[in-house]
Amino acid sequence: MISNLPVLSLDRRAPRVTPPPPRVAGPVPFVGAGVDFLRNPTAFLEGARARVGDTFLLEAFGFRLFFLFSPAGVKALYKLPEKQASFAEATRTLIGFKLPHELLDTNMSMFHHLFGRGQVEGYLDHMKDAIREDVERLGTSGELEIFTHMKSLVHGMAFRCWAGREAASPRFRRRLVELFEALDPEEAFVRPARTFVTLVTKKAVERRALREVERILEEVWQEREASGRNEGDMLESLHELYAAETEEVRYAKVARDVMILHIASQSNLYAALSWTLVNLVLRPEDLARVRDQGDDAWLEQCAHESIRLAQRSITLRKVVEPCTLDDGVRTYQLEKGVFVATMLSVNNSAFGDLQRFDPRHYERSKVAASVGLPTPEVVSTFGHGIHACPGQRFAISAIRTTIGELLRTFDFTPAFTSAAPKPAQMGAVARAAEPCVVRYRRRSV
Repeated sequence: MISNLPVLSLDRRAPRVTPPPPRVAGPVPFVGAGVDFLRNPTAFLEGARARVGDTFLLEAFGFRLFFLFSPAGVKALYKLPEKQASFAEATRTLIGFKLPHELLDTNMSMFHHLFGRGQVEGYLDHMKDAIREDVERLGTSGELEIFTHMKSLVHGMAFRCWAGREAASPRFRRRLVELFEALDPEEAFVRPARTFVTLVTKKAVERRALREVERILEEVWQEREASGRNEGDMLESLHELYAAETEEVRYAKVARDVMILHIASQSNLYAALSWTLVNLVLRPEDLARVRDQGDDAWLEQCAHESIRLAQRSITLRKVVEPCTLDDGVRTYQLEKGVFVATMLSVNNSAFGDLQRFDPRHYERSKVAASVGLPTPEVVSTFGHGIHACPGQRFAISAIRTTIGELLRTFDFTPAFTSAAPKPAQMGAVARAAEPCVVRYRRRSV
């Protein structure tokens, strides 16, 4: 999932879309419609769609984004073969301004191996341990801001799952979080001055951070090997995956994969957890069904519904070989270098009564047939087809386990009456526009 566009043009000659679709641009060359687009991407794209139709070319900061919103166009986007329109290359291009090239060289296909059904089941015990520790730290009563707390919890849970319980311990956790913040591309966008420093210093801070992560995880692994412990976590899976490499190369690849996994999880998981809890504490009937009836299926539907409404991701492909795309009205020829896109928030609420929260919009992880979508691809939480998020099972397991434990342990009283995504958010599951503070008290058993 792409967090944000860098203000950087990478093509000397703008690649073409033929026949030319309607253009959405601005009066200033290079900047184009970029400033208005970044103020509120969802509202901007909805307005552009109302003016010029479901298919158009957005020009912003030197990029030409071929946006598709018709059912046929979105379906065709998801069906584009990776060898013609690449998710991996789009990702590398648009976050390459921040991350060291070593991280960008990660083999994305390894995530499907590491998030297989058997592996996710093995991570559950580590999740549960992290959640139990969090519950103990909360004590008997207090107050917390949901998004801030969930971010901290996911740091502990995630490092525990793929860097080992040692990495999540007080000895290493704070330092690893600091190193993550130095690498996190979303953090750089939120604080533009950091992006400027990154470009001027040629990613010196980021490279030092990555080397320090390598050193810490090498120390963790060597101590574990010396003790003879078998943890069954992703750290072990990664060392097995790279067993044929030299020790130096293996340590480097493991550290890079751990940080890519952590960047991916923090961009979406903690916000997904947060919105699920936000929607439940604002809806006592749904909360009681989850807590008192133990309805895990309903909890999962609440999670999918929460993610759907907060989803701000751009589905993006970079054309690497000339290809064609039919949007249902005409067929377009796409030159190498064109970015093909749709923004999930535009269509995710555009059908039936999808503007409102209702877990019955889902049947487990699928949009219910009663919603009446013209094609499944127009609504998305975790993507579709070969590029569907490989961490979906992990994320839903984490939400089910975390929210279930918190609701069984505490009563929550919200100090807010409503919550909405940040208008300017583009990429990932949205953060809240305002703090979502709750008071909690441990329930008597």
